[in-house]
Amino acid sequence: MPTDRATGKPVQQTLQSVPAGKIVAESMFGCWVNLLDKGGTRGDGPYRKNVDYDSTLWRKALHKAFPNSGGKRTTVFTTASHVRSLRNRAAHHEPLIQGVPLRGQNDGGRRARRLPLPDAHAEVLRLVEYIDKDVSTWLGQTSRVPELIRVRP
Repeated sequence: MPTDRATGKPVQQTLQSVPAGKIVAESMFGCWVNLLDKGGTRGDGPYRKNVDYDSTLWRKALHKAFPNSGGKRTTVFTTASHVRSLRNRAAHHEPLIQGVPLRGQNDGGRRARRLPLPDAHAEVLRLVEYIDKDVSTWLGQTSRVPELIRVRP
């Protein structure tokens, strides 16, 4: 059994000693978005395998986390991907004036398709609405983002 380099303990024992809340709290946003994808081939070398997140995760459990989404994994995944693009762009202090570039999508040429900032803000509210309509309504009523976009384009 492989051992954890930091502790010298077998990996299985190390993972069992980590509280579930810590794993959830320290997982990156991209990890959660990727779990909403359909799956495909994951891993490298001997750990490479085909996974079907739609059957194993979405239909069995994850759809319950998004009760207002209409039950479509692809809808939630697309919205979450757009929010991830916005989050990454902002977190890395990259310009947002021209909109949020969407990974893997182009404008018909070689440039990335961009999501205008008002649409990106709407995507954030939409993702929250999939989880809780009341919170989404509150965020929409209290957010200063539309005003800031208007006065500081």
